[in-house]
Amino acid sequence: MKLAARQNGRIAKLALLEANPFHLLAQAGKMDGFAEGIKLRDIIKESGACGEWVVAAERFADYWGGENTWRDMPQDRRVTFTEAIKPNFHEWDAMLNETTPLEEWATVLPTSTLAVCDPGTVLPIRQIDDLLRATCPGWTYVASSGGHMAPLSHPDVINPIVTDFLRR
Repeated sequence: MKLAARQNGRIAKLALLEANPFHLLAQAGKMDGFAEGIKLRDIIKESGACGEWVVAAERFADYWGGENTWRDMPQDRRVTFTEAIKPNFHEWDAMLNETTPLEEWATVLPTSTLAVCDPGTVLPIRQIDDLLRATCPGWTYVASSGGHMAPLSHPDVINPIVTDFLRR
C-alpha cells in the first residue's frame, strides 16, 4: 500500500489480498483486533531475536492458516516456510510504525483497487476490511475463501479473482 501510494498516480490498479495495515486498527480504536496482531508480532519478534525461527514459523502458520497448519505441512515446505518468515521480523516494524490515516488511503491509492478478504479470516483482517469498505467505498471488494494464506494454499480461488480484476 505504501509503495503504491508513493508512485504518484503511476499505478493504475492495485490488488490487496487480506490487507494487513494493523496500525489502522489502533487509529480506529479497534483494540481487540490490534491486540491480536500485536500478540503475533511479539511471537515473531521474540522467537526471531533468539534465532528460534521454527517456533516463529509454526506460530505464524497456525495463526494465519488455522490450528495444525504447521503440523500438517510437509517437512520440505516447513524448511522453506521457516526461511521465508525471517523478513517478517522487520516487516512488523514498518507496518506498526506507519502513520498514514485511514482516510488518506482513499486518496493516495488507485481508485481501481481490489480488496480480497475471506469473511472467516482472523479478526484483525476482518476489521481492517470493514474499515477499508467504510472509508474507500469506490474500491472493488470480493469475499473469498482460504484465509490469509489463500494465495499459497488456494491459488485456484485467488488467481481468477485477481485476473478478472486486472483484465477489466
